[in-house]
Amino acid sequence: MATIEQRVSELVIPVLEEKDMKLWGVRLINNPKRTTLQIFIDKEGGVTIDDCSEVSLELNSIMDVADIFNHPYFLEVSSPGLDRFLFTFEQVCSYIGSEMNVEVSMPIANRRRFRGVLEKVDGDIMCLRVDGELFEIAYPNVARVQLIPVI
Repeated sequence: MATIEQRVSELVIPVLEEKDMKLWGVRLINNPKRTTLQIFIDKEGGVTIDDCSEVSLELNSIMDVADIFNHPYFLEVSSPGLDRFLFTFEQVCSYIGSEMNVEVSMPIANRRRFRGVLEKVDGDIMCLRVDGELFEIAYPNVARVQLIPVI
């Protein structure tokens, strides 16, 4: 059975392709008071506020018809930003040499959070240098990756 994020992606991708945009990622935030569906979009040259607004308006009606949620939710459409989350292994591989926060599902060396520079990728292993120490993190163990922006 597909996750909500996968179902949303299937609905969003055709809309974005018509506009020469691509889906960067989908993030669902559930908390007791409200559910927020974040859709991150990108395109060559960057995304504008008008792009986000246009996509948001179109997706609102599509999401309502698809009836994915049986309760109220907030839809947020935005660019990935400088501190972007990386949703796929392909995205991670394109940021070798960048500083990032990595959270893992199963602890490595008694820790779940790492902040370091991605030195290389070997198969599905991310080699992250953290405070001079190299950690090898299997991508299937990764729960979340977020870039640290260089300003």
